[in-house]
Amino acid sequence: MRRLVLLVILFVNISGSAQPRDPFLSQGFSARRVARAAKLIFSGVVLQVKRSENAYGATQITFRVENAIRGVRRGQIIRVSEWSGLWNSGERYAAGEHVLLFLYPKSKLGLTSPVGGKEGRYAVDAEGRVLVPSPQNGIRPLPIKTLKAEIQRAVQE
Repeated sequence: MRRLVLLVILFVNISGSAQPRDPFLSQGFSARRVARAAKLIFSGVVLQVKRSENAYGATQITFRVENAIRGVRRGQIIRVSEWSGLWNSGERYAAGEHVLLFLYPKSKLGLTSPVGGKEGRYAVDAEGRVLVPSPQNGIRPLPIKTLKAEIQRAVQE
């Protein structure tokens, strides 16, 4: 079924068959849903993390876009504000870290976060490959170019 492209490459083993132990599939994860819910999709490097003491308890993270997928341009500097509760729960960023993010649109307070929490955030290795969970191999590095094409297809369907 063409319409059910779910970025299968992210969530299947090397032979291409999904495993029931895959936590994303068993929890009803839909890569198409994540991609469609995201206003910004990009891979980039964390330039700065600034914890704020304002009334909203926001943490500001600054990224430089390395691979633009949706809503951004390559080389663009993006500043996002997240509710500090995410930081306190362990969802943290560090300067120099490379990530692939699917970010919700900003709320009325100007806050955002990765779509579906962990479903919307992936580490990127030194070669620019996205590190995705694999039931057989633990972590599997996949080329960003391949994922970018799959994400764009999923968003357009």
